[in-house]
Amino acid sequence: MRKISFIALLAVTLFTACTKLGVNDKATLSYSFSLLNQSATLSTEAASGTPVTAGTNGSINWTSAAINIAKAEFSATQSGSAIAFSSSNLYNINPFKTDSLSGTVDIPTGAFENIRVKVTMNESNANPPLVLNGTYIEGSGTNIPVVVTLNSALSYTKEAQQIDVTSGKYIAKVTVELNALVKGLTAADFGQTTRTGSKNTIMVNSTTNRALYDKLLARLPNTVSVKVSK
Repeated sequence: MRKISFIALLAVTLFTACTKLGVNDKATLSYSFSLLNQSATLSTEAASGTPVTAGTNGSINWTSAAINIAKAEFSATQSGSAIAFSSSNLYNINPFKTDSLSGTVDIPTGAFENIRVKVTMNESNANPPLVLNGTYIEGSGTNIPVVVTLNSALSYTKEAQQIDVTSGKYIAKVTVELNALVKGLTAADFGQTTRTGSKNTIMVNSTTNRALYDKLLARLPNTVSVKVSK
């Protein structure tokens, strides 16, 4: 009886150990989105985009945002073979919440080379690619609300460094440097705009203040960077 009990105990111990090994040996990839330099200068000349303290006169200050991604794709080569993983419908991402993760997928362990992260955003009234809310502060100190809705189909591919994946959690950190969004613009780009409502809100979208919309849209790719880390 003791022998049988010992064998049963050994079997349970080995099974438990193997199960734990399988769980611990797993690697996952998630996406995180964050914003840097949320306040930047808007000068009278094309020298805007320097990060400043929030509330500075002659600046644009972003206070909230939402990102909607139709598909995020991670591709690489591993042992000479191409591999790819994708996550779809990553909606209502709050990039001001730095610990928020989206689109978790299982990935194999091993060395990854030629890494690329492709983000695809679709034109959608319900889930526009990027919405930014903030305040334009004139040189005189007057605060004017700003709402930017970039609702055009967008697709960006960024390269990342090579990594050697072991078990654990990996994050593809997508960072947007908002000060770069206004580099080369001037205070007039925001100042000479159509205003809406009692608060004189500057609405920027594909139909209102289209000139500013096109300038921000053209600069968006230069604001994005990606880093994959554990």
